[in-house]
Order: sequence, then C-alpha cells, then structure tokens
Amino acid sequence: MNNKVKWVLLTTVFLILAGGIIISVLSESSEETISSIKRIKATETFLQKDKGYIVYFWQEGCSYCQQLEKSVLAYNKAGEVPLYIVDMGEKENAASWYDWENHHKKWDKVIGRMENGQEIINDDIDLAELINDKKVSWSVQEGNDNKLIAVHQTPFENKAPQSAAELEITGTPTMIKIENGRLSSYRIGVEESAALLGK
Repeated sequence: MNNKVKWVLLTTVFLILAGGIIISVLSESSEETISSIKRIKATETFLQKDKGYIVYFWQEGCSYCQQLEKSVLAYNKAGEVPLYIVDMGEKENAASWYDWENHHKKWDKVIGRMENGQEIINDDIDLAELINDKKVSWSVQEGNDNKLIAVHQTPFENKAPQSAAELEITGTPTMIKIENGRLSSYRIGVEESAALLGK
C-alpha cells in the first residue's frame, strides 16, 4: 500500500472518529436537565402571559426534588401547559419562604427537661396525646438548658395565595398551577406534585 492510500485511509478514519465524538458531545449537551427549564422569580409567579402554567418551587440539593426530576423533565417536554421553575435557594426568592422561625416561637413548647440522661416530662403534659395528634406532627428535641421541647412541625401556610406577596413556601418540592392569572391548584411534596403533572 503506498503512502498516499495510507494517508487517505488514516484521514478518513480520523474524520469518522472526530465526527462521532462531536455528535456524541452535541447530543449530550442537548439533553434536557432541570437547569434548562425556564426560571422565573417568585415575584413573577402570577405574572406569566400563558393562559395556564405550572410553577415549580425547587432548590438544588433537595432530595425530594431529585425524586421528582424525571417526571418534571418528561412533563416539560410533553406537558399540556408550560412549566416554570422558581429556585428557592436564590436570595431573590427568600421572602417567599414560610416563616418557620416565628412558627416555632409561637407553637413549640417546653414539655420537660433532661436530668442525668433521663427525660423528665412535666406533670401537665400528656406525651401520648402529642404522639397521637392527627392534626399536628410533633418531634421532641433537647433545647438549651437541658429543656425538652415539643417541636411543632405542621405549618399553617396560605395554600390559596392569589398574589406573589401571599406565597408561603414551606418546603420543596411545591407546585402551583395558575389558570387565567389565578391559583387553581397547590401541591406540596413528591406524590402530590407528581399527581399535578399527571404522573
């Protein structure tokens, strides 16, 4: 085989390999991720021009959001209305979080103390009543000065906001559906949010 034929063959093989690599890189970069979905600010939640749309309140590192990711990406490709993301990890959206600090100040209560590694519950507290409460989720934690604190974990957020100023996002994932500029559905958690997406 002469040098000219070798050169043509090597060049052809190189071009085929290079083309394959380029196609592979381009197809990977065109794969949709959460980052490729249109982001809006929480203040823009009710201001989109679409007749109907879903706003997904999300944040990086949220394990529950990760469970929902495939459903969100599938919906974004083929859903019946547009989907927008509000990144609740951004400072510009911080005002839309539920005020958990004031919630705990108002609802948490001291129920006893720790003494020598033992929990001493106050006489006026029925621990079984707290544990079996159907309306409120409680946890017990040791606080300052060895106090035992019943921590009130059930928020009293506004589940029917009609403006961005009324948003009180208690956690992610949260999704709301807007139709004709008004709230039509409010969902919190993986299963409820997936149901809103029809999954």
